[in-house]
Amino acid sequence: MSHAALPVIRTPRLTLRPLEMTDADALVEGVGNYDVSRWLSVVPYPYSREDAVWFLEKTISEGTLVWGICDSIGLQGVIGLEDEIGYWLARPAWRKGYGFEAAKAVVDHWFSVSDRTVLTSGYFKGNERSAGVLSALGFEIVGESLRDARSLNQEVLSAEMRLTRDRWQSRKDLTLFTPRLVLRPWKEGDAEGFWSLTTPSVNRGTASIPNGWSLNDAKDYLNQRSWQGYPGFMIGIECQSRLIGAVGIGGALLSAMYMLGEEYWGQGFATEAMSAFLPEIFDRFPINRLAADHFDDNPASGRVLQKLGFQQTGHGIGKSKARLEPSPVITYAITRDTLRIWS
Repeated sequence: MSHAALPVIRTPRLTLRPLEMTDADALVEGVGNYDVSRWLSVVPYPYSREDAVWFLEKTISEGTLVWGICDSIGLQGVIGLEDEIGYWLARPAWRKGYGFEAAKAVVDHWFSVSDRTVLTSGYFKGNERSAGVLSALGFEIVGESLRDARSLNQEVLSAEMRLTRDRWQSRKDLTLFTPRLVLRPWKEGDAEGFWSLTTPSVNRGTASIPNGWSLNDAKDYLNQRSWQGYPGFMIGIECQSRLIGAVGIGGALLSAMYMLGEEYWGQGFATEAMSAFLPEIFDRFPINRLAADHFDDNPASGRVLQKLGFQQTGHGIGKSKARLEPSPVITYAITRDTLRIWS
């Protein structure tokens, strides 16, 4: 594939585009930071503008599969596919989920246009952020080796990983089964069932569902929250082939949520659904913490959250489109270590 033919790939927050010679200064500022370069094999330290120009000229002339990772501010990193997939992010772009978002997009593109069955990668031992990203993408450790770390002038122990096409394909879906429930992405006709669940008593426990909304509003709502492989989605809860509610994650402070139709309250469905959903989220995404909250006048949701291992973090004021004014909320957080699963 030539550099000119390298596609622009867009994700919910990022644009992955071919590199340009005008990116030289951004490369120096980003990978020239020792906190970044120390985890990379071929990047020297210090990293000069001459190094950046050489890299850009080589990448553009040879048409290698290398993209600039850009957000609304500008270039934040680079991701490439040569012998294996590798990436780096500028220090200010860490802890935003950009690594997973960019890598997932490139992995999906690679398997979609290639007929190869295995994609490889690796990380220097101690780089837990990259380890988490690769594991969340489905890569599995197959061994260890010593790799040159140019910025350190020494060899470093590296974990070698691989992702098979079959494993990649299996992780594109998000369907979960419990003794009584099926959790699955939205499908044709769900909007009607979901709309029928959104009574005033249900809506006042949510942030974004107003009273009196239309079926078309419900369709738009589900379309905007469909499963695309990134945080910021909801999936349906089905019982005996009937839609009874939803679970999801999203928000700037990544948070978990659930909702159930009134007739399904008090039967353990929320705990059962979240006991399946939360472990899957921690497995699929490189996150260690999820937030949640509920309005003060909805203590039943608090009992569900506490049963699952959420720990109270404070109090606040929350808004709901189904309430006339902001109302007190209780906030919670859960980690991989505090999660409790109920069968």
